[in-house]
Amino acid sequence: EAGDHVQAAQAAGKDCLVGDRETKVGTYREFVFWDEAQVYPEYVVIYRRQYNKDAVPHLMRQITRGTTGRNWQVQLDKGWANVPADVSHKLSQAHQAGERTLDVQIADDLYSFDFQKMTQCNQKTGKVRPIRPPMRR
Repeated sequence: EAGDHVQAAQAAGKDCLVGDRETKVGTYREFVFWDEAQVYPEYVVIYRRQYNKDAVPHLMRQITRGTTGRNWQVQLDKGWANVPADVSHKLSQAHQAGERTLDVQIADDLYSFDFQKMTQCNQKTGKVRPIRPPMRR
């Protein structure tokens, strides 16, 4: 049966539902859910055609103003990647508190995050990379 199967997929513990053919209205819809801790966001495509704006779930109504998810991201050589969830939480707290910088230990490396320049610097190597805040907090 064609229709919205998002809640059923989530209730079953599934993180993806692909290829829902909406034969009743003659369109094709593709839903993709992902565990953002396991997938690079640049490889995720979320598309959902919706003709009735009132039927759009509340969480999907936000204007995009950052990343595709809830985590801070760093730009690696192959694209944007989420920082670990605990680090993302620390970054959000410091950023919301108006801090200018934050030093965080990740594995064996110490990183300095600069909220004015929106960069991350590996203190051992000196490598500086761009960062971006989450879309949702």
